[in-house]
Amino acid sequence: MNREIPESELRLRRILLDATRLLDDLHASWAIAGAFAADRYRAEHRTTTDADLLVEWSDRLPGLLEAAGFTLRIHQDQGEAHLIRAQRDGDALDLIVAGTPYQHLAIARARRGELTIEDVLVHKLIAWRLKDRADIASILSTGVQFDAEYVAHWAGEWEVTDRWSEALTWH
Repeated sequence: MNREIPESELRLRRILLDATRLLDDLHASWAIAGAFAADRYRAEHRTTTDADLLVEWSDRLPGLLEAAGFTLRIHQDQGEAHLIRAQRDGDALDLIVAGTPYQHLAIARARRGELTIEDVLVHKLIAWRLKDRADIASILSTGVQFDAEYVAHWAGEWEVTDRWSEALTWH
C-alpha cells in the first residue's frame, strides 16, 4: 500500500538530499538519523517536523550550508561544535556532529546512508523522549532480527541499560 507523502515531508527529504550532497562534496561521512532512519524499521510511518544527520565535522561545512541558503545556529560544548541547527524556508535540519567513538562507529556501520537498526535503537535509548520510546516500541513490534548484544553493549556504555531493559518488556 502506497501512502501519499505530505508536502512538508517532501521538503525535508529535499533538504536532506541537499545537505548530503554538500557533505559528499566535502568527503565528510554522514548517516541519516532520527525519525527518517527509524521509519525504515518501524511497523508504521511517523511524521516528523525536522530531519537529522549524524555527520563528521568539517571546518568548511558551515560556510557551504550558508551558501546553500541555510541559516545556522551552531551549538558548542567546550569549544567544539556538537550540533548545527540549520533552517531553510521554514524547514529544519539538525546536523549532529560526531564527537564520540560510538558516533563515528555508527556512521561507519550505516547502510545506504542510514543508521542501522541497532544504532537507531541506541540513539533512541539515549534521547528517550516520548516519540523515541514510541519509535523503539514500533521497531520491536515488527519482530525484525537485530544484534541485541550490540544494543545492550552500547546501552551500557551510555548508561541507559535500564531503558533498554524496560523497552524489552514492551513486546
